[in-house]
Amino acid sequence: MNESDIPRTLAIRYARFVDDRQFERMREIMSEDFTQEGPGFRSGSLDDFIASLDILRDYSATFHLVGNQWGDWHNSIYTGETWSVASHLYEKDGVKRKLDMGIRYQDVIEDAGGNYRYLSRDLQVVWTQDLPTQG
Repeated sequence: MNESDIPRTLAIRYARFVDDRQFERMREIMSEDFTQEGPGFRSGSLDDFIASLDILRDYSATFHLVGNQWGDWHNSIYTGETWSVASHLYEKDGVKRKLDMGIRYQDVIEDAGGNYRYLSRDLQVVWTQDLPTQG
């Protein structure tokens, strides 16, 4: 795999594991000391992070679209940013709704001898929009 493809591949796998509710598979792409911080939460380990994903089971479905990426490798460490839109489908008072979030992930990836894993993936929510779905 080309070194420039690695961050995108990891981001896509992350999105797929979340949307398919395969939370334990995060171990394939994250280091044991993985951390994540975001608005109002912090996961201090990979186990904490995986446990925190259970909140997504409150939604009937999620859909994470991976967008732009920017970053650089410095020896075996990549630091960069991934833009994403995360859609969360749910029902409230008999009305189907969709909560969209514009997210900027601050990614740190390690190359451990060709085994690429996130060390951290902090996130900033840039915007949210919650609307009834159509169709």
